[in-house]
Amino acid sequence: MIAQNSHFLRSLKQCLTSRSYSSTSQVLATKPSKDLRLEVSNNYNKRRATYNNAVGQLRKQYANEVAKQRLTDEKALAEKKADETRKRLERQRVKNLRSVQNAMRHEETRKNRAEEFEKEVQISQVNRNERLARFDKARRLVLQELEEESVHWLSTPEAVDAALDGDANVQQLWSRAGGFAGAPMPAEDADFWRYESHTWDMSRTYQSAREKVMEEIEELAYYDSNLDPKFWDEDKIQFQNELEQKAKLRALVREEGRKSLLLKQRRMMQDTYADKNSVGLDNMPPIPSPMPAPSLNVLADYDAMDMEGAKILEEDPSKFFVFDSDAKGEDGQSKGKPIRLRDPVRDSSESGTPFPELIGRLPKTDTRTEREKKRQEREERMWAAAQQEVASGVDFAADDELMPTDDPVDYDKLGNFGDEVDQAWEEGLDPQTDADLLNTPRDQRFNDDDVEWMIESIEKKISSLEEIMKLELANNTSSVEKNELENALGSKTVKTIKVDERGREYSSYEVFNGEEEAMSIIDTLSAEQIQAIEDLGSEESTTEEEVKSALSKVPGLSDEQVQSLVNLEMSLKSQNKAT
Repeated sequence: MIAQNSHFLRSLKQCLTSRSYSSTSQVLATKPSKDLRLEVSNNYNKRRATYNNAVGQLRKQYANEVAKQRLTDEKALAEKKADETRKRLERQRVKNLRSVQNAMRHEETRKNRAEEFEKEVQISQVNRNERLARFDKARRLVLQELEEESVHWLSTPEAVDAALDGDANVQQLWSRAGGFAGAPMPAEDADFWRYESHTWDMSRTYQSAREKVMEEIEELAYYDSNLDPKFWDEDKIQFQNELEQKAKLRALVREEGRKSLLLKQRRMMQDTYADKNSVGLDNMPPIPSPMPAPSLNVLADYDAMDMEGAKILEEDPSKFFVFDSDAKGEDGQSKGKPIRLRDPVRDSSESGTPFPELIGRLPKTDTRTEREKKRQEREERMWAAAQQEVASGVDFAADDELMPTDDPVDYDKLGNFGDEVDQAWEEGLDPQTDADLLNTPRDQRFNDDDVEWMIESIEKKISSLEEIMKLELANNTSSVEKNELENALGSKTVKTIKVDERGREYSSYEVFNGEEEAMSIIDTLSAEQIQAIEDLGSEESTTEEEVKSALSKVPGLSDEQVQSLVNLEMSLKSQNKAT
């Protein structure tokens, strides 16, 4: 319809245009008259009216078609919106249904969980009551055991003195650290049934051989001075050694039993794991899976470890004992006599310790002459040149300084020689008669200098201990002798209590010599004590008793601090009188 109307309009426009052109050409050809102009004007108005009438009808037709099209579009849009709304409401309805179902399922799960929780609470309450009952029973048993052992307790100083009086009790408690006092010993070898540390000695300063022997001598002297030979006779020492060997043997047996049980458990788990992974489904190889971790219940079954270790002991005693003969019988066991127990930790060490023990060596003084030093430097250069020649494979062109002028040096023989310490030790010894001395390890070789050093060290320690004993004895003497000692030592002497390397207390006398010693005493005082001492400056004190009574007003002062301050005050007064 729209295409037809467009064609009609184009035809009408062409007709009007051709007529207007012809009329215009006629008008331009001749001078138009009034009637002609009216006729032309009427014709134009008619054609204009006809055109407007046709265009108006066409516009009305267009308006009707546009209105119909708009109604159609609005109806289609409304239907589309209604369809979308219906679908959205349907989706919301389905969602609401799912939400309701989920809420119902969650509520059901909550109710089930609440019922299970109530059952768990009931079971836990029953278990808790049983556990509390066991705890009450255990407490009653512990109280019963404590009541039975209470008769052996040392609860008063008199009971302690009575138990420790006598050399026998003192020696027994001192000689075996970790013993049981006041309670019966659970087993005869309980003192020796303990673990041992096998750590490396990480000290940065290593002892020399002479220092090590000196320490051993001091330890032996300490034992000899504190152990009573009348109490610790051969029988008791032998008995204690047998208990130690028994405890060590039990430890070795249990260790071997634990190893054997763990190996059996591993083999059994490997066999089970291999059988499980050997068969697959539908002739397909099985999916590899890791072997589970072994159970640790074996490590808690001591009886099983002891029984397994006892079996190994009966089968092969050489794993536990060292025999005096290495001859083997038909059964493969040693036929000799057992000498001692094996020590897997110390037997592998040359020094017989759980870790390799490093021995330091003191450097010797250089007593060589200048000629000997130059000769050694020349030999070292020749040795380096020879090593370089051997390594390079090319003849080494040495200069004149390195050329040998004396007898040629046998470098192979020189390289196999020991150091100066070995040569000094082997000097003058016969290889046959003195074989034992030649085979002595380095850490056990001692010469006259080492012996003299040990004697000097012992004498110094003896003199220092004697001085300490004299001072201790002087501390326990009468006041007259004490005044004589103070007069002998001087008025600037201060007594202090110190502790030696073995934890024993002893008295030490230090002589004050100037302001540095006075400042060392003041450094030990707090700010409140210093302020209190300054407040006492107005009081006149001339004697030692007056100074002590004045210092008693200062809170928190110990006896050593009071004595030090008194000595300092009296020394200052004596210096003022002298000046």
